[in-house]
Parts: sequence; C-alpha cells; structure tokens
Amino acid sequence: MFETLNEKARRVIFFARHEASELRAQTIEPQHILLGLMREDRALITQFCKKVPPRLHEVRERIREDSTPDKRLHAAVDMILSGQSKQVLKHSAEESQRLNKEHIGTEHLLLGLLRAAQSAPSQILNEHGIELETVRETLRCEAQSMAEFGKVRNIEELRRLAGDARVLGKAILRTADRIDVLCKQFARASDDPFDATETSLKAKGQAS
Repeated sequence: MFETLNEKARRVIFFARHEASELRAQTIEPQHILLGLMREDRALITQFCKKVPPRLHEVRERIREDSTPDKRLHAAVDMILSGQSKQVLKHSAEESQRLNKEHIGTEHLLLGLLRAAQSAPSQILNEHGIELETVRETLRCEAQSMAEFGKVRNIEELRRLAGDARVLGKAILRTADRIDVLCKQFARASDDPFDATETSLKAKGQAS
C-alpha cells in the first residue's frame, strides 16, 4: 500500500506516526492521519473549508481529550496503522483509482478520511464544511479539466508536427528537383567533350 503513496502522502503518514507517538497512542489512528494531513497540506484543507479552517493545535487538543493515552511510551518508529487507518488507506486507493490516478495523494487521503462517516476526523471536517461529495466532485472536475487540457495539447502538438512535416516535405522535393537538374547539366557537360574527341579521332583515321 505504501508504495502507491506519493511523496506528500508519505509525509502525511510520517507526521501521523509522530502525532500518535506524542499523544501516547498504541497505533496510528485516522485522527492522527488527519493531524498529519493538516501539517503537510494545510492548503488542501483550507481549499474545501466553508468556514474558518481548523487550527492544528485545537484539533490536536480535541483528539487528546477524546483519547485514552497508553501508559507505555511507544517510539514513533514502532507505531503501526490501526485497522481503521488501513481502511482509510484502502478508501484512499479506491478514490485515486476512481480519478484514474496512479498514486495516492493528499487529496485522496482526505477523501479516505471523509468516507469514514462516524469517525472523529470525518466529524471534525464536516463541522468546518468539508463534505465528501463536494470534495469528490471538485476533484473529479479538476481531473476532467486536466484530461481535456492534455487532449488539446496533444492535438495542437500533432497539428504543429503535421505543419513541420509539410514544410520539410516541400523542402525535400525542391532539393530533389534541384539535384535532378544539376545531374542533367553535369551529364550534358560531361558527354559533349567525349563526343567531340571521338569524332576528331575518326576523322584523323580516315585522312591517314
């Protein structure tokens, strides 16, 4: 699963692991992924907010209050994804495939979090006006626009190449015609002296 994450999405998981360790959690939960997402790509969160964007420290404190810290202190490197977090990544992969993307990005992680309707991250995001269908439709339209733009660019590139080919073809034909003319001129210039010499030798032979 991790090999399908792009660089920004991997950093989200890195920050989520750190947040889980700081909050003394046993595993990396979806709320820690939300914190990681807010740290890595706050602009994405702000883009879809219909209200004042959530502040990282406020969300962190809310999660701290709603969670029961483990008595043992787990090192960040030892933190693993919980079952719910694995489900978030699965949903994120599905959203990425739906948009015909090769890798999971931060926008797909956001969709994955929103799909867990009863989870704390989904509730926090919904409270700030970030809704699943709105985000999904916006990303779909953006992907469609990029695809159309790519098609236009490809068509324009093909037209340019066709124009270049026509110009090159005409230049090659003109060159071929010029070479043909030069060959004929060279042939005439080469044939006449030989004909004259041969005629002169025959005449001398007859005279002797």
